[in-house]
Amino acid sequence: MFTVDASVHINALNPAEAGSAESQACLQRLAESRQRLFSPTLLLVEVAAATARTLDDSALALDLISGIRALPQQVWVPLDDTLADMAAQLGAQARLRGADAVYAAVARRYGTTLITRDRQQRERLADIVPVMTPEELLTSLAS
Repeated sequence: MFTVDASVHINALNPAEAGSAESQACLQRLAESRQRLFSPTLLLVEVAAATARTLDDSALALDLISGIRALPQQVWVPLDDTLADMAAQLGAQARLRGADAVYAAVARRYGTTLITRDRQQRERLADIVPVMTPEELLTSLAS
């Protein structure tokens, strides 16, 4: 089971960015493997906003969100009081940005591995939740 943060989805959209092909392959492999993905509903907001802002295309951003929302293995986790408290504690403990703390809280609550491109999350959460890059996930799924 995995939690994939917005950095992977956004990186996969931009072939000019380093690691984009690996992020695309990671998302494709997860979809094919039917692994359960636990994601905060915040993922939809982050991906839509970043896509619309970066590509200057609101329609594409909303279409992308519809596709992500429709993935059959996706379990959506709303930010309720309990998750917010856990995210606040993790954010303070690991000195994370707010959105990053929400992904960490989802991973911790559901016992998933967090897949991210964010260096701070990888470094600061290493002792709290399992964290991998898309490349590391691809390697682990191949073996």
